[in-house]
Amino acid sequence: MDLRSQIQRIALRWPAYGYRRVHAELLRQGWTVNHKCVLRWMRADNLLCSRRRKFILTTNSKHGLPIYPNLADGMVLTDIDQLWVADITYSTPSQRSPPLWRCVA
Repeated sequence: MDLRSQIQRIALRWPAYGYRRVHAELLRQGWTVNHKCVLRWMRADNLLCSRRRKFILTTNSKHGLPIYPNLADGMVLTDIDQLWVADITYSTPSQRSPPLWRCVA
C-alpha cells in the first residue's frame, strides 16, 4: 500500500482529522513522512477538513438590569430625521476587519 492511499484511508475513516492528526496517525503506523508532504497530498485530494468556528455569545439576556421598552415600536414616520437609532456591535480583534468607527462617516 502506498502513502497516498493510506492518507486517503485515514482521512475517510476520521473526517474531522486535519493534516496534523493524519500525520501523527501515519507516524503511529510506522510511516516516515514529513507533515508538509501529508498536507500537500491532502490538499491535492481535497481531504482537508473545514475548521469549526467557535460560537461567541454576545448577548446576556439573563441580567437583573431594567429592560427598557421599545419607544420606536408602532411609530409612523412621515419625514426624515424623525427617528434616530443606535446599536452596539461586538467585534473581536481576530476578525481582521477595520474598526467600525473608521467605517461610519
